Amino acid sequence: MKVIVLGGDGFCGWPTALHLSNLGHDIVIVDNLSRRMIDVELEVESLTPIRPMSERIAAWKEVSGRDIRFVSMNIGKDFQEFIDLIDEEKPDTIVHFAEQRAAPYSMKSARHKRYTVDNNLNATNDVLAAIVDSGRDIHLVHLGTMGVYGYGTAGMKIPEGYLKVKVQTDEGLKDQEILYPANPGSIYHMTKTQDQLFFHFYNKNDKVKITDLHQGIVWGTQTNETKR
Repeated sequence: MKVIVLGGDGFCGWPTALHLSNLGHDIVIVDNLSRRMIDVELEVESLTPIRPMSERIAAWKEVSGRDIRFVSMNIGKDFQEFIDLIDEEKPDTIVHFAEQRAAPYSMKSARHKRYTVDNNLNATNDVLAAIVDSGRDIHLVHLGTMGVYGYGTAGMKIPEGYLKVKVQTDEGLKDQEILYPANPGSIYHMTKTQDQLFFHFYNKNDKVKITDLHQGIVWGTQTNETKR
């Protein structure tokens, strides 16, 4: 398959791109390298070394023999360029990691809150709108977070997807499905709750195929591919 990995320079995006490449898929990474710029802003360095993207791709080519294309692009701003990329690459799947990823960063100041909302929501809507505009049958895979359910849900058994409820109407009780009630604890988590509303809307109205993963914390220093 042809897979575009948005945010493929990030902590989860890079290992995902390598894993899919190792499985034989044709990978294109799209990233604006904002994760690196945020580290510079905060005057911190990653616990695991992060080499320049050109070195990363060259190292993967050396150990695997497989090519990964990198495109520098700001998802959420460079809309026409993204549409052109979809037309050029004709992806089967888009994996969406292109969001500001830190809850603490999203709460540092009004400027950081505004950046998180502007970046995350525009990115998600633009990806969905571009898929519809392309007319292609593209499956979107998104990395969400369990944090959309609130911080007090640790240990709770949270149902997947939608809750089945009964709604009182003039004709009596009617069956309905609703999203599990959101309870975000930060601006970052709030944007993820809005993501799932975008996904519901575009799936309902435009039949976009979407897998939205609400996983717990993803942590580790290496994967089988990055070890190589």
